[in-house]
Amino acid sequence: MSAHGEPGRDRPLVGRGPELDDLDDALSSVSAGSGSIMLLEGEAGVGKSSIAHAVRTTAHLLGLEVRSASASAVPRRPFALLADALLPARPVPGAEDALGPASSRAPSPVEEELAALLDGARDTPAAPAVVARTEELFTALVRRRGDSGPWLLVLDDLHLADEASLAVLYRLAREGAVERALLLATMRPVPRGAELATVVAAWTRAGARYVELRPLAPAAVVELAESRVGAPVGPALRGALATTGGNPRFVADLVRAIQDAGALVPMPPGGVDVAHDGWVGPLDALVVARLDYLGADVTALLARASVLGSSFVVGDLAELAELPVAHCWRVLRHALAAGVVHARGDRLAFRHDLVRTALYAGLDPAGRRDLHARAARALQEAGAPPAVVERHLHRTV
Repeated sequence: MSAHGEPGRDRPLVGRGPELDDLDDALSSVSAGSGSIMLLEGEAGVGKSSIAHAVRTTAHLLGLEVRSASASAVPRRPFALLADALLPARPVPGAEDALGPASSRAPSPVEEELAALLDGARDTPAAPAVVARTEELFTALVRRRGDSGPWLLVLDDLHLADEASLAVLYRLAREGAVERALLLATMRPVPRGAELATVVAAWTRAGARYVELRPLAPAAVVELAESRVGAPVGPALRGALATTGGNPRFVADLVRAIQDAGALVPMPPGGVDVAHDGWVGPLDALVVARLDYLGADVTALLARASVLGSSFVVGDLAELAELPVAHCWRVLRHALAAGVVHARGDRLAFRHDLVRTALYAGLDPAGRRDLHARAARALQEAGAPPAVVERHLHRTV
């Protein structure tokens, strides 16, 4: 499989060889007439969409029909995800079809009936019988698509999918594998509604392959950065890259922030490194904005946790935030599921130090000093080592 990014990009998709090999095998089996389902899950920015694009590119090269769509956080009509993926787009005079000849054919009777049903429900909620008929037709459309040849269906950001599309996917899972098709869905661990959890469980029972996309290894992080700057990176930049926790999006954000600030300078012989820290503030703001999907209550509690360091005990955070421990756990489980923090013994640790420092920098200075003072008192009462207490006291002035 091609390990390159989207069209117009010349940067390689690094560190994902095993995942790409698995998807190559799945595409090969589909070309031979089998059916396959793969669920690709990972934190925001870990590279799910990039892998999905690589799969689409390879499928095109193998001559498979490719259908794909991305779910949206913006509320949309029922069946929106599947309609975007499976129904022919309304023709635009002079526009070339990006999906190739297979998508420019005349609509089938099933597609025409579906389009009419969806148009009829555009302004008013559809009657239950109409919803049931629409679900039945979408299910049939997916199952019959392979009659004309092997194909690929990519559903990106499934965690944002509309409930009606999820109902169809659940029905497909209960009926078994779709012949001559690879169904690939990407999703984040959160948000995970009950409907999506039911679909994932049903697909898993139907034999779907579940792949958790993990952060990049340190060597792959450096390789990715060097592919973006076009040269070996020096020690200061390597240190900054280590704070990304292996998240490709954070690597890209960090490199771009350094370049935009004019902080990337030549380093003999033929490398580059960071000359100043003028890029830190803009990067902090961008990183915090990327956490919006977690919700304000989660990011606010994580910001307080950042005062305690790269790892913390939930009881200490509860004391600092003046909240019940049980409440803190309920909030933090979303950050835990999203991979922003992870368990380390009896503590939770920030997976990306870049996130912790960005949240810490975003605290009001006076409020930050107050939090350090409260942390010092609480830790002293809990019998923490004097050096730990002193570090907090030092930040109160």
